[in-house]
This record gives sequence, structure tokens and C-alpha cells, in this order.
Amino acid sequence: MNKLTKCVECGSTSLIEISHTMEHNEDGKVFVIENIPVTQCNVCNDIYLSPEANRYIDKQLSIFRSGGFDNKAKEVTKSKGITQEELGNRLSVTKQRANQILHDYNLDVQTMIKVASAINEPVKNVFDFRSIQEKDNKFYIS
Repeated sequence: MNKLTKCVECGSTSLIEISHTMEHNEDGKVFVIENIPVTQCNVCNDIYLSPEANRYIDKQLSIFRSGGFDNKAKEVTKSKGITQEELGNRLSVTKQRANQILHDYNLDVQTMIKVASAINEPVKNVFDFRSIQEKDNKFYIS
């Protein structure tokens, strides 16, 4: 994908990369997502989200929805070049079940240990528990 070179709104080429914060309302709660990498126009201040920024937002929302649980298995297996099929073989499950595990935010402890062992990583490198703080009726990941 080509990098944005001019503002869609005003046509300016004066664009900067910044860290952005946004609020997301869901089920009566306000989730605050911080440190989103975006491009901003210096002239009209329009904000542009890249596919990477959208993936980051989706990941943060998943962590909020799961009460702070962060499943990093997909990123870790990808960085190690382990396919879903290979992970499935290592876990003695189908490729489809391996895919579910990589996207699941409600895994039991035994499954987390098995996955970490199968990819030869400490559990803390594959699964994380983030603290969610409430302040002024808004929720933040810390």
C-alpha cells in the first residue's frame, strides 16, 4: 500500500506521524485507546488511519472486551514462521482448532501452557494479562 502523500481534505502535503488517542463507546462503556500511530495533516488537522493503526485499535478493543487478556499467539507463531497447520500438528488438533486458539480471548490455562510449550516460548511471551483502569467513567489499558 502506498503511503499517504497529501491530505484528502485540503490537499496539503504537510503531513506528520503522531500518536493519537480515541474513545470508543460500547455497551455503555467508554474505552480509551491511546498511542494509535496515525498521520495528521498540519494544515486542517485531519487524521488518517493506516491498516496498521486499524489492527492496533482492533487489538486494543479485544483486550478491553476480554477483561485485560491479550492473546499474542498469532503474532508469536507468525514471527517464528509456524503455520496454523504446523501448530495444529504440534498440539494434536486440527488446523481449524489451531486457528481458533490463535484468535481466542477466552482460553483456559491448560491450553495456554500447551500452546506456549508447542512453540517453545514462555507463557508470559504468548499470553499477557493487562490491567484495565477506570477513571472518570472511562476505561484505560495500563
